[in-house]
Amino acid sequence: MQESVRDAPKGHGVTSQTVQSGSLQEAVRAVLPEVVALRHHLHQHPELSGQEERTAAHVAERLRALKLDLVREGVGGFGIVAELQGGAGAGPVFALRADMDALPISEENDVPYRSCVPGVMHACGHDGHTAILYGVAAVLARLREQIPGTIRFLFQPAEENVTGAARMCAEGAMDGVGAIVALHGWPGLPVGQIGVRSGPMMASSDTFDLVVHGRGAHAAMPHVSVDPIVAGAQVVLALQTLVSREVPATEAAVVTVSQFHAGTTHNIIPETARIQGTVRCLSASLRAALPERIERVVAGVCGAMRARYTLNYHFGTGVTVNDPEVTTRLVEVGQEVLGASNVVVLDTPSMGAEDFSVYLEHAPGAMFRLGVGTDRPPLHTPWYDFGDEPLPIGIELLVRVALRSLNAAVAG
Repeated sequence: MQESVRDAPKGHGVTSQTVQSGSLQEAVRAVLPEVVALRHHLHQHPELSGQEERTAAHVAERLRALKLDLVREGVGGFGIVAELQGGAGAGPVFALRADMDALPISEENDVPYRSCVPGVMHACGHDGHTAILYGVAAVLARLREQIPGTIRFLFQPAEENVTGAARMCAEGAMDGVGAIVALHGWPGLPVGQIGVRSGPMMASSDTFDLVVHGRGAHAAMPHVSVDPIVAGAQVVLALQTLVSREVPATEAAVVTVSQFHAGTTHNIIPETARIQGTVRCLSASLRAALPERIERVVAGVCGAMRARYTLNYHFGTGVTVNDPEVTTRLVEVGQEVLGASNVVVLDTPSMGAEDFSVYLEHAPGAMFRLGVGTDRPPLHTPWYDFGDEPLPIGIELLVRVALRSLNAAVAG
């Protein structure tokens, strides 16, 4: 066995076709201090979706210092497309993706690298994702002569509002790519383990905006009104039956009403009620059917209660469906690096969403979960912190997956 970059567990390493013995581990060790420093910097200076200007500039500057063959900024907003062309001859293109945006949450962690931006923090771990992908680029730049093809690094903005991937792809980020992989740090999964799954990995994410139009009146005279609050409340309750009574128990879907706004004071029945919500699915066919079903319920309830309505349905991002072949390669690499018992095959997908699904419309690929610790708070909370311990594991896994995928593409 080759020595691992961690104290434990130890793995077998990749074949001599890809990396000479020990060179990968040495490269990871060499770049790790810079990777840690980058994560801390990003954590201290978070930027919201679509506002990642300083983040992108900082990452691009570091990438240029690696002497890559391409560092293109301003892709799909503040996205970055970088490329490393291997010295082992022309070959296929393999892509790796990380997201860079933060969330509108005030950090509660007491750490030296705590967010310096009021009300904004990296509560989803994108600081870790970005630092890892930079580390992968730094390691592979040292191993350039052993790379049989091109590795493309995609640093994506605006993942949290699921718009960045589509904009990057529209500007050519996936042109010529044969396959793509990404990771997501996962609290609850121990450091040194990964979670993998073939097929649906994360749900689609769509939204709706509903306005129930009634007729206002004095609150003491409800009989002369058409109360949009009562009608809206009935709509909310009726929408719950879409999953419980119209979706097979063997399928998964979520219809959540997350906002309800109406009225201005105690003694006025308002003219309107505004309702917003999200819809999640793991099936493309069910996703396509739900807008009509939602409108049917809204129309029926509002009609029965003499109200009118305006409904706008917005398709967001599709189901993230992991390719079986790419997933198998992830499993193989994970077992070699971490040991078979530390590669967890997930029984069920997450109903959370990821616009990584957009890249999968252009090339086969897979996303996997990287364990960040069982003691980590949940994602999207004021106490979440990706941590430094998972960084070398993520780097090694992505490097090995990229090299093995290119070697397989060349051989195949």
